[in-house]
Amino acid sequence: MCLAQGLSLRGRKVLLVDLDPQASLTELCGLYAEKMIVEESTVLPYIYSPDDFTLESVIQETYWDGVDVIPAHPSLFSAEFHIPAMASKSANYRFWTLLRKGLEPLRKKYDYIVLDSAPSLSYLTINGLMAADAMVMPLVPESLDFISSVSFWSLFSDMADSFKNIEGNKTYDFVSILLSKVDYGVASSAPIVRSWVQRAYGDWMSPIEVPASSVMSNGALALATVFDISKFEGSNKTFQRVRIPFDEYCRWVDEFYAGKWEDA
Repeated sequence: MCLAQGLSLRGRKVLLVDLDPQASLTELCGLYAEKMIVEESTVLPYIYSPDDFTLESVIQETYWDGVDVIPAHPSLFSAEFHIPAMASKSANYRFWTLLRKGLEPLRKKYDYIVLDSAPSLSYLTINGLMAADAMVMPLVPESLDFISSVSFWSLFSDMADSFKNIEGNKTYDFVSILLSKVDYGVASSAPIVRSWVQRAYGDWMSPIEVPASSVMSNGALALATVFDISKFEGSNKTFQRVRIPFDEYCRWVDEFYAGKWEDA
């Protein structure tokens, strides 16, 4: 949500697509998944019947000007049963291209389409990865989070190898590892884990870091982001310490693509 908001503040029109059954992104958009969203409001109808349904029909406006969303609902879990069942029936069922094809008509309507997936290599996550032009992985610099990230990339690499004969070499404009909730305290393990991340991911690691802060924890409790906070009950310096890295990261992403658009 922060990425979408930051890009919109730069004058861009953004579509969020929530692929996570937990629907955290949907709720940050002000839509309560289990009360305001139904299965028919998500990507599921398209997954079930891509020839008879368009993703544009389930786009909703959010409270934030310039940001729209295709929301999620816990029923998205059913895609994890439907997709393999369809794949077992037909050797020509290219399940990993579903979302890519569905989003193609929307590329002309939005400057950015931001996909949020579950933190696992599910069928919907695979669809998102195969539809994406770039990848951003927020990573808390703690040992278990780092180990989980390495496991994810190992699984993703195996999956990518299995698609090479069909898809060719899938490429991304960039892969960015963004350290977030970084604890700069004396007893923090962040410096050690940061060094692991640097060795593991090299140039993928962003020089921008988002610090841990009460600004973020208070915002999370209120289902809000740092961009939503109009008044922080604390020092302006503390607030800016968190806000500035988000602004810088959004600027980096937008300037990267602005350069590509100029060259196109």
